[in-house]
Amino acid sequence: MSFWDGDRWSDAELSPTSGRSRRANWAATAIMIIGAAALLLPLAASSAASPKSAPNLTTGCSAVCVVGGSLTVRGTGFTPSSGGQQVILWVEYPGDYCGNLGCHGFYVDPSVGSDGSFTTSLDNALLKAGTGGVQAIQYNARTDKWVKVAYVDYVAR
Repeated sequence: MSFWDGDRWSDAELSPTSGRSRRANWAATAIMIIGAAALLLPLAASSAASPKSAPNLTTGCSAVCVVGGSLTVRGTGFTPSSGGQQVILWVEYPGDYCGNLGCHGFYVDPSVGSDGSFTTSLDNALLKAGTGGVQAIQYNARTDKWVKVAYVDYVAR
């Protein structure tokens, strides 16, 4: 009967001894384990990252929101603006007869920092008394659409 000896077919039986030492086998095993661990490090680092919080808006005024005063809008949990404009704010005027659609108001383009937050002060934004709102619209690259992600009311007196 013929046997393959690694180079050619041979009529002699294989001897049970191998050409490598036990030390070489352990070194090869250690290198494979280190390589596998190096491949898993990026996965472990990404899973250890803290979860991103949902976008959130808050509004405020220096004391009380009064007609003719300024309105401060703060946001957290948004996509940073470093890759281009990612967030648009729609500021609805109080007492808008369009209801939840808020068809009367104006747009603001805040610059979102690398931590996902922004603060913008809107001077002379409060034109009349009543309850208005601010909604945040954020660009979603996966769907290639702008999506409403947060809303907050404000009251002007």
